[in-house]
Amino acid sequence: MKEPRTTSWIRKIPPYVPGTSKDTVAKRYGIARPVKLASNENPLGPSPRALEAMAEHASRMHLYPDPDAADLKKAAADFFSCTVTQVTAGNGSDELIDLLCRAYLEPGDEVVIPSCTFSYYRIASLVCGAQIRFTSMKNHFIDVDDILAAVTPKTKIAFLANPNNPTGTCLSWHDIERLASGIPGDTLLVVDEAYAAFVRQPDFKSARNLIRERPNVAVLSTLSKSHGLAGLRVGFCLAGESVTGALARIKPPFNMSTLALKGGEAALNDTGFLRKTLENTWEGLDFLSAQMENLGLSVVPSQTNFVLVRIGEDAGRVYQRLMEKGIITRSMDSFGLQGYIRVSVGLPGENRAFVDALRQAL
Repeated sequence: MKEPRTTSWIRKIPPYVPGTSKDTVAKRYGIARPVKLASNENPLGPSPRALEAMAEHASRMHLYPDPDAADLKKAAADFFSCTVTQVTAGNGSDELIDLLCRAYLEPGDEVVIPSCTFSYYRIASLVCGAQIRFTSMKNHFIDVDDILAAVTPKTKIAFLANPNNPTGTCLSWHDIERLASGIPGDTLLVVDEAYAAFVRQPDFKSARNLIRERPNVAVLSTLSKSHGLAGLRVGFCLAGESVTGALARIKPPFNMSTLALKGGEAALNDTGFLRKTLENTWEGLDFLSAQMENLGLSVVPSQTNFVLVRIGEDAGRVYQRLMEKGIITRSMDSFGLQGYIRVSVGLPGENRAFVDALRQAL
C-alpha cells in the first residue's frame, strides 16, 4: 500500500536525543526521588514572581493571548538594553531557531555549525533542505578561524553558541567581533546566548551589542535556565529590524500562551531570583570542579550552569552506575565526546549526592 513520502532532506534528519527523565529512572530502578543533573535546568524551580503572575491570569485562558507579546517584549527590551523593535518573542529559543531557518534558507543553501554544539541547529537547518558544513573545535572551544574558513558564497547562516553547550566554554569579545567582521554581510550570524547569564569570564560581552551596527547578527536568549521557566518556553531573538520584520511575517499569530507571556514578563523583573540562581550556580560550579580534582578527574572550565567531566574509557559504565543510584547525568556519546559526562549544577545536597555516588561508581 502506498503512503505519503517525506522529502529527501527530512529523511536525513537524525532524531533528537533527550536526557533520561526522573520518572523513567524511578520506575526502572525503584528510586523514590532521583536527582536529575542532566538537562541544565534551574534547581531552584521557577521564578516566584512568574508563578504569581500566571496564577493571577489563569482565569483568562478562554481568551486568545496577545499576538504582539507587547508587554513581554517591553520587559525584554529593558532587561537586554535594546529597543522593542529589536525583540522577537518565541515559544522557547527552539522556535526562533526554526523561524530563522525558515526565513533565510532554501534547499541547497549552506549552514556552518561547530561540530560539538547544540544539536537543534542541525535539525532545523536540515528541515529546510540546507547542507551542513561542520567546523572543528580547539581544546573544547569553538574555532573562529575554522568558521571563517568554512563560509562560502552559499553560506546563508552560521550558528554559534556562546557559551557553548555541551562544552561550557566561552569565546572572548575579541573573537566575537572578529567573527562578526569577517562574516559576509549576506550571511546571518546567529549567536545563541542561552547560558550568557552565568558567565564569569572577564572578557565576555554579549553579541547584542552588535545588532545596531550589523544587520546580519541575531542573538538568541531564553528564560529556561536563568529564570527557571524551561517548561513554560519563553525565548527571544534580538536583532535589527530587517530580521525581526522577516520573523514577524512567518511567526504564528498566537505562538505563545498567555501564561508564557505573563510569566515571562514577571520573571524578567524578578532580579532577586536571578541573583539567587547565579549564587547557587557559581558556588556549585566551584564545588563540583574542586571535588572532581580531588577524585583525579578533569573538568572543562565552565561558563554555564553545568560541567563537562572527563571520566575516560569507563564513562559508559560510570554513567550507568550513577543512574542505578538515582543520579541522572548526561552521556556525551551523542555529541561525539566519548569518555565524558555532563553534569548540571543542582542544589548543594544534590551536588554532594552526585559526588558521593560518583566516588562509589569509580
